Amino acid sequence: MDEKTLDEPPVEYAQPAASRTTAAHHSARSRSHRSGSNLHRVSRRLVLAIALSISLLVLILVIIFSTVHIGGLVNENDALKTELAQVRLELSQTGPELEQARKIVSEVTKGRLPHLLDLVPDKVLEVNTLYIKNIVFSVLNQNGTKNYEYKLVMENSTPRTVHPTARIFVFDRYGVQIGSAEVASRAGLDPGESRSQSSVIDRFIDEEPHYFYVSTLPAGKQSGTTQ
Repeated sequence: MDEKTLDEPPVEYAQPAASRTTAAHHSARSRSHRSGSNLHRVSRRLVLAIALSISLLVLILVIIFSTVHIGGLVNENDALKTELAQVRLELSQTGPELEQARKIVSEVTKGRLPHLLDLVPDKVLEVNTLYIKNIVFSVLNQNGTKNYEYKLVMENSTPRTVHPTARIFVFDRYGVQIGSAEVASRAGLDPGESRSQSSVIDRFIDEEPHYFYVSTLPAGKQSGTTQ
């Protein structure tokens, strides 16, 4: 080995400065990217945790409100049941008294006007007076107004032809006349013949009829006087 070779400094196998700088930059960017990713994940978790907490809080508030509301409805329902039971008890106690009062009124009315008959709708009511066999009253609801229709069966049980006329009077529960109707035979009734006629009672007082009375007169006499 010659002296020239011994005097030369050893060659260092190192990377160039530019390469080291680039590597440092790549390393820094890599650390920054990892740091940003970690921060992003932490932020998302924090947002989810906050949203979950808010949802849980809202759910708890809804449950509390629903429980209070349902409790109020239950108490209100119990109060209504108690009130209904009290009303039923009062009705059960006053029902017989009311029925007794109605009977007393009916007896007084019929005692004062003994010729009155009970008006029962949709029932064949036997009259069996001169030329009148029976009558049926029906309740008609027209445009929210009650009208009382009658169907009167006239019968001739005499040996001669007659032209009867009838008056129908209706009364309220206290025996006050509230309406009437007049029935005139359009054609003569032969012996043994029967015929029915129907129309509506003319009520001049808007009360419910409870009693009725039918008077009949032969043709040729003025109607309007009860007999």
